[in-house]
Amino acid sequence: MSAKKILIAAETPVLPIDRGNRKRIWNLMKLLEQHGCEVDFLYLDTYDDADITETREWIGEEHFYSIQNKKRSFPVFVKRKIRKIMEILHCQIAFKYFSLDERVSPKLDDDLKEFFDSHHYDQVWVVCIYNSRVFLSVPKGTLKVLETQNVSCVKRQEYEAVGYRNYEFALKKDVEAKGLARADVVIAIQNEEEAFFESILPDCVKAVTIGENMPVHEPHVSSSKMVLFLGSTYVINRDGLMNFIDNVLPVLKEKCPEAEVVIAGSICKTIPDSADYRKMGWVDDLDEIYKQARVVINPVRHGAGLNIKMVEALSQAKPIVSVQKGMRGLKGCGASVTDDPVKFAEEITAVIRDDRKALEMSERAVDFMKEYEEANSLALKELLDISV
Repeated sequence: MSAKKILIAAETPVLPIDRGNRKRIWNLMKLLEQHGCEVDFLYLDTYDDADITETREWIGEEHFYSIQNKKRSFPVFVKRKIRKIMEILHCQIAFKYFSLDERVSPKLDDDLKEFFDSHHYDQVWVVCIYNSRVFLSVPKGTLKVLETQNVSCVKRQEYEAVGYRNYEFALKKDVEAKGLARADVVIAIQNEEEAFFESILPDCVKAVTIGENMPVHEPHVSSSKMVLFLGSTYVINRDGLMNFIDNVLPVLKEKCPEAEVVIAGSICKTIPDSADYRKMGWVDDLDEIYKQARVVINPVRHGAGLNIKMVEALSQAKPIVSVQKGMRGLKGCGASVTDDPVKFAEEITAVIRDDRKALEMSERAVDFMKEYEEANSLALKELLDISV
């Protein structure tokens, strides 16, 4: 197979890697490069507050391109203002869901045509279904690949479940199907979502699962008593962590008073200070904090797609205690899984006090990740072999 020239189009900067969607794009770009691909990045400049400096420097000027995508048509502008007011008032009688191309500038088609007139690729990968209009400008003979990141039509209910009512990015199922059908290949981040996509896709569009590949560490057991939660300010993360603090932590303190709960990442900005846990804030050296941790927890009860932090913890050979929802797409990884607060605390206690159990969980995490990464690499190789 000759080296493929790939374009990735996204409205999200890749760096700094301070949230899961950026980590996902970074991992995919590295995986493509490992398969010998030449990768260009087309930044759809959508948000006024986005800083693209680090991303541009990392990718390199010869592989970085940008197209403005901030202007909206007047009808869309009015629709979004009305929706925002109704969401604030908790009175959503209209415009509750997005239209497919709502985040697209009226000039985007013309700008993309001009871009593709002078740039040619074997495959064009578009990140997120809301940007799928890009495919309408891709020349014939180029494979169109949609990196979904997650199922969009379930996101509103996931946010409303945690009381967050001004989440605007939500599609109806039939609208999502229309966007998916613009691609030749749809990438799911985990197997359950691949099955969902296949159920709504036309036969001419292929769905594949490509998860997250990360360097896999050797099995090990930390001598510490650290119980680590690492996360961003994502509202769903805060909901899960506060549920842990309110309902699991008191039980854990009683059953395992030696446990040291450590919270790291930007999530620390959104939770109160307490003597019951230590807030570390932003962590530059993730390898070191994972090395220190005895066990990683995931109390996040809602969400779609794949919990990339759990893939990260598994690749670090860490024992994990999680709620059911937190391990979606990672069946068989060896994590202890329970939604019961008392059992959650008991599982943490067992990992802290039982070296053998902790080592067995670490070994299973490593075995799982090796199989998982091999499957991801094979799926990518097969995708790169597809010709239009």
